[in-house]
Amino acid sequence: MNLKPVFAAVVLIAGMSAASATTSLDLGPATVTYDESTDFGFISSWFSSSTTFGFSWTVPNSAAVASFGPLTIVSVPLPSFTLARNAGWALSDASAFLGNLSFTEVGGATTNIVASASVSINGGPAVPIGPASLAWAVTGSGPGYMQGYFADSATFPGGFKTLAVTGAGIDLSATGGVFSSISAQPQNKFEISFAAAPVPEPETYAMLLAGLATLAWLSKRRSA
Repeated sequence: MNLKPVFAAVVLIAGMSAASATTSLDLGPATVTYDESTDFGFISSWFSSSTTFGFSWTVPNSAAVASFGPLTIVSVPLPSFTLARNAGWALSDASAFLGNLSFTEVGGATTNIVASASVSINGGPAVPIGPASLAWAVTGSGPGYMQGYFADSATFPGGFKTLAVTGAGIDLSATGGVFSSISAQPQNKFEISFAAAPVPEPETYAMLLAGLATLAWLSKRRSA
């Protein structure tokens, strides 16, 4: 493969179009509303620990391309979503991962995956990201052939109330040589994770202050 791996995980999340169908999933600290109309379909799994939460889709078989020489490109929309915090929680450090889509290159052929998207934080303007190539790794090679996989990830540092990404997708390409291909396997996933910590809401602070004021008043009465 003669293409340099480029860190491009920010573009691994996709946005909603006017014609998309959406559904929501409550993860506890946050609710994700996402586009179920892509080939990725519904969220396939979700997980949590004391501080980390996340969800993922299985990469569909349609994320594949093959060529016996001519440039061939297959475009695959990624599922769009908006991640919004639930009351009583603070969110931070969202990250995205896509992998591991396998590739084969024979006779000097090349393959590549390019991703692009627009990202909006806390309702701000959507900022275009990419297009950029995903990173890849070689797992085997020999005279005239190479095999490996594409995978990439990134972190959105800092806290946020909402994270929304629109207009995202990946272009899988294969060209040149004798034969080249990229294919998705059932274990491949598109995963989003984030950190979450409980925080008191203003109402909770008000109740706490009222309780402290009551205790102070009772203490003064006893000492009078």
